[in-house]
Amino acid sequence: MSLNLSGSDLSVHPRTTAGQHLSLVVGGLLVVFGVAGFVVSGFSDWTGGTQEQQVIGFSVNPLSSAVHLVLGVLGLLARTGRRRARWYGIVVFLAFAGLFAWGASSDGSGDTALNLAWPITTLHGVLAAAGVVIALVPVKAGRRQSTAELR
Repeated sequence: MSLNLSGSDLSVHPRTTAGQHLSLVVGGLLVVFGVAGFVVSGFSDWTGGTQEQQVIGFSVNPLSSAVHLVLGVLGLLARTGRRRARWYGIVVFLAFAGLFAWGASSDGSGDTALNLAWPITTLHGVLAAAGVVIALVPVKAGRRQSTAELR
């Protein structure tokens, strides 16, 4: 804390943006979903899986759980900076838009390496949209008051 001669506090506390908060929420949900996926599917047969291996109605396998866990941890780390949150939104959009396209182009039976059935494919589409929102929210945390406005 730095004080000027009048005794007022001149230190500026960093503010967080909506993108940082959204990256924290999305990252936290993905970490929980990834860990729950490992609990359900275990660590063997990474690209296998059946429709019976589900977390709240979404089919999982160890590979998809690892993808969700990695993207979730990145989201938690992106919370630490404005620009990191924006880049995280771009990465989330690209990753989940690709997974959505892959799942939509398959027959929906879950016979892909990531066990992509229609419910999880739809979730990937929603997460891709969330990535766009994270990437497009303003990076600036707002206008700081000038010293003239502080009086």
